[in-house]
Amino acid sequence: MSQRQISNLSSALKSVNINNQNLNTQQQQEYEQHQNLQQIQNNLQNENNNHNNDNNNINRESESRITAFFKNPPLEGYTLFSHRSAPNGFKVAIVLSELNLDYNTIFLDFNRGEQRAPEFVSINPNARVPALIDHNSNHLSLWESGSIILYLVEKYSKEVGYCPIFSNDPNEKSQIISWIFFQTSGHAPMIGQALHFKYFHQQQIPSAINRYIDEVRRVYGVLEMQLAEKREALIMELDVENAAAYSSGTTPLSQSKFFDYPIWLVGEHITIADLSFVPWNNVVDRIGIDIKLEFPECYKWTKNMMRRPNVIKALRGEH
Repeated sequence: MSQRQISNLSSALKSVNINNQNLNTQQQQEYEQHQNLQQIQNNLQNENNNHNNDNNNINRESESRITAFFKNPPLEGYTLFSHRSAPNGFKVAIVLSELNLDYNTIFLDFNRGEQRAPEFVSINPNARVPALIDHNSNHLSLWESGSIILYLVEKYSKEVGYCPIFSNDPNEKSQIISWIFFQTSGHAPMIGQALHFKYFHQQQIPSAINRYIDEVRRVYGVLEMQLAEKREALIMELDVENAAAYSSGTTPLSQSKFFDYPIWLVGEHITIADLSFVPWNNVVDRIGIDIKLEFPECYKWTKNMMRRPNVIKALRGEH
């Protein structure tokens, strides 16, 4: 099978593909990195330029497309408003796909100022993506990615009785929500600021670049510690015959047959706490952080998630 691009985003994990094939050649990797970097630079520069546009710059074509949608919205399912270079939009798409919910995506054109169309601002006063409309609930609108995914899993749990990527246990639920807040307040913003100061700020400010890259590394250090502790606990529980050797230090944990076994931030199965990190993990190499080398547990964790069929489908913009 020919290799396909997994994501509309920059691909940080070059070795990950559907068939788990070998790494690309160094030359291919360098070329793909250059191409992906150029794409993200162009997309984010366009976004920055349009943030400064006056609302009156929305042209008639964009008004027609957005206005037409709101005049005749679907009667059921969900509509996701996103952008092809917006990790937070893909975060919501991953959750929708994992829950097999019926949804359609409208990728806004920032060049035409569609995010500032009055109809869109009416459902998202922040005029950013993502935003979601639940047509099954009287066209309820939601904005901010963390709020959206919590709404989706809570609603799914209430309607079905159990959500496979959430939890009914109050203790686990509280931990999942804590990691969601950590991702939305610390992980995503710090990577976004690092990208801005590294590539798009009017002038190079090394102290700002270093400050945000250092903070991103600190965030990954928190994740790495959590995952490493989960890894050690799992190995000690399942690899009983070698537990004493691991405890004494005579045998490294890397020798365990469970060293690559999937582990998750909360509990024993994947949840939105894990999935919310995927899209931003997929672009962090753009600020010079190689999670495979620097944060190996984060790399294995991300790799396991990026191989999930629904994650692949969402990152490709497929429904």
